[in-house]
Amino acid sequence: MIDKKISLITIHDVNPSCAEKLQKITDELNKLNIKYNLSIVPNYKNIYALQDYPAFCKQIVNLLQDKKDNVELTLHGLYHEIEGKIENFDSQSKEEEKKDIKQGLDILSLAKLPKPSTFIPPSWFLSRQAIEALKDFEFEIAEARSDLEFIQKAKKYLISPVMNWDMQGDKEKNKQTLSQNKKEFYQHLFNIDGESYGLFRMAIHPPHDPDEALSDQIEMIKHLKEKEEYEFIHYSDLLK
Repeated sequence: MIDKKISLITIHDVNPSCAEKLQKITDELNKLNIKYNLSIVPNYKNIYALQDYPAFCKQIVNLLQDKKDNVELTLHGLYHEIEGKIENFDSQSKEEEKKDIKQGLDILSLAKLPKPSTFIPPSWFLSRQAIEALKDFEFEIAEARSDLEFIQKAKKYLISPVMNWDMQGDKEKNKQTLSQNKKEFYQHLFNIDGESYGLFRMAIHPPHDPDEALSDQIEMIKHLKEKEEYEFIHYSDLLK
C-alpha cells in the first residue's frame, strides 16, 4: 500500500536518434532538481546500436555522473520497434525472451553503460515467461501498463494508468493528447476540490511527443512538486 504521494517521471525510448530532444528535456528536468528515470533502448529499430554512437553514450554517461543522485537508468526492450511494429515481451518463450534481454545487456556493456535493475517493456505488456527471464538476470522491478512487478520478491502491485502523450507513434497524430492530458491532469486528477494520493506516473517520449508537450510536462511536474508536494523517486527507491 502506498501511503504517501510519490511520482515516477520516466523518459522512454532513449536512443541516439533523439539526442537533441533528449538534451532539451533533461536540461529542463535538471533545473527542477528532481529524481527521474531514463529508459534506454540498446538497438533502437535495429538501426541505432548504442556502441556505434559514442557521442550519445557520453551524453548518457555524463548525465548519470553529473546528476548521479537524480538520474537512474532502466532498460526499455532491445529494439523497441522494427518496421513499425512495437517489440513485445508477452508472446515468446522464456528462452527467446532471455536471448533478447541478454543481447540488450551486452550492448549496454559494450557502450560502457551500467546494468539497470528495472525493465520496462516497449509495449507495456509482460508475460510470465518474460518475468522469469528477467529474474534470471537479477532484475528487481518490471513496470507494465497497470502494475509493478517486484521480480525477486514475486509480488505484484496494481497501479493507475500512466500520463502519456505518445498514443500513436507519430508527433502530429499525438497532438490530440495535448488537450486531453491537460484536462485529465488539472480537472480530474488534481481538481480544486480533491486530492490525489498514491503513485503518479509520467512517460515522456522524445521521438514521438508533440514539441508542445514539453512545456505542459514541466508545468505538471512543477504542480506536483510545489502544489501537491509529491516526492519524486527512482524505481529502485520502491524497493525500500
